[in-house]
Amino acid sequence: MTGKALDALFVQVAAEESRIRDNPAARGSDILRKVFGAAKSNALLSIR
Repeated sequence: MTGKALDALFVQVAAEESRIRDNPAARGSDILRKVFGAAKSNALLSIR
């Protein structure tokens, strides 16, 4: 049962990732801005 739930979760994540790749403005939700903003900040910190 847990395996099926995880499979369904990853299907949803893949669909959202595809949507974002097709339209970068699609990362407009608060949580996605936080995730991508944190990733961008971490990338900038690792460059320094």
